[in-house]
Amino acid sequence: MSETIRLAVVGATNLIGEAVLDLLAERHLPIGRVFALDVADKEGETVSFGNLELDVGLVDEFDFANASLAIFVGGAEMTRQYVPEARQAGCAIIDFSSVYRQSDDVPLYVPGVNDAVLDDLGEGLLVSVPNCTVTPLVQALAALRASGLQRVTVSTYQSVSGSGRAALEELANQTTALFGARDVELEVYPKRISFNVLPLIGSVDEQGVSEEERSVEQELRKVLVLPALEVEATCVRVPVFFGHGWAVTVKTDETITADKARELFKAAGLQVMDDPAGEMPYITPLEASGNEAVWVSRVRQSGRALSFWLAADNARTGAALPCVEATAALMKRGYFA
Repeated sequence: MSETIRLAVVGATNLIGEAVLDLLAERHLPIGRVFALDVADKEGETVSFGNLELDVGLVDEFDFANASLAIFVGGAEMTRQYVPEARQAGCAIIDFSSVYRQSDDVPLYVPGVNDAVLDDLGEGLLVSVPNCTVTPLVQALAALRASGLQRVTVSTYQSVSGSGRAALEELANQTTALFGARDVELEVYPKRISFNVLPLIGSVDEQGVSEEERSVEQELRKVLVLPALEVEATCVRVPVFFGHGWAVTVKTDETITADKARELFKAAGLQVMDDPAGEMPYITPLEASGNEAVWVSRVRQSGRALSFWLAADNARTGAALPCVEATAALMKRGYFA
């Protein structure tokens, strides 16, 4: 991995874009130049890349022929508008949006789970990264895959940062207003999020399944290459600033004891904090925030059903880290030589 590349981060000013830039700088990858790009109303802003301050350029004025690779974290609309143009210019793409995740000809990449999908991609390569709710979950499930996954039941407890910076401000403002006995304002969410939970993320289909829940179902099946896997997901927004939680129950062909599951999780690189006799045998989303680990606790078994709790930083671990790991993996494979 000796070649130096020119890299663009599209959506650089949002929470995920900032996390991508932080991780890229921390990894010290051989990047000759970084272009921070965003929409017109972000013009004049700066973002940090290690010790450097980067001026934010306009994505609609950028010539993607000047970049070897672009990481798109600006959302589906930006991806639809600019990815075709970037590919036409010969720029490789890593995309964190829903646009290409279910495309048969686009790999859906999770580090350490399906690394082989990055092999032999050819020119004009495009790699998709799952929903930040999916990546930590699929890493845990992959650790158990050898025992035969039959059914996954998961309830997610998702922080407001998953909705962007405006949602962070809304939670803070509503909390302040309530303590001040003032009326709360609703802008990001249809109901009050402060001191409340919202059991719906995204619109619902005819079956009552939300967009977020459907993405969990479909993306788990694709990454794990288990099209018949039964998945039942309930996604909930909670009044937490950063960090998601997952309550998971898995039914497997073979019985997995709690002790064996802890061993499998550790071997897969997950962090296990689970002493059933301990005073505080679990990790919260707060404690998981700011680091790159996927944390497992509350592991317990009943017959062929195994239940456990996950916590991870949604912006850093669930979204930005797979993009950066994909960058390093593509460079290692010599795509930019």
